[in-house]
Amino acid sequence: MATAAIKLLLFLDNNVPDSIGRYLQGRGHSVLRQRFHIPADSPDHLVAMTAMKAGRILVTIDKDFNAQRFQQGKFATLSRIALSGPSHTLLDAVKEHAHLIEYQWSHIQKTGGVRMVAHVKAGDFRFRA
Repeated sequence: MATAAIKLLLFLDNNVPDSIGRYLQGRGHSVLRQRFHIPADSPDHLVAMTAMKAGRILVTIDKDFNAQRFQQGKFATLSRIALSGPSHTLLDAVKEHAHLIEYQWSHIQKTGGVRMVAHVKAGDFRFRA
């Protein structure tokens, strides 16, 4: 497995399969899993704040993070990787697009950007500022 040129600091929501965490660690990224830091049933705002305070990109399958409240205000610097699609396709989608996520994060860091929102699905990939 290729190691990424840039190291991402990631916080995996409780709903993200461990296989994705292992894959990202294998690429050289730092991965924290929610269940080791806050309770599994923590509300979304606590998950988001925990990721932000740790300086990490939140990886989640939870569509609630697309809600307007996570687009502004105290969550304005929350970076996320939103995974979607059937569960059996998620790891392949991350593998397919990992290099694009790494490149985009590197670009954001170089240009002084404050956040990245990536939507990842098998065969589809989008960024939003």
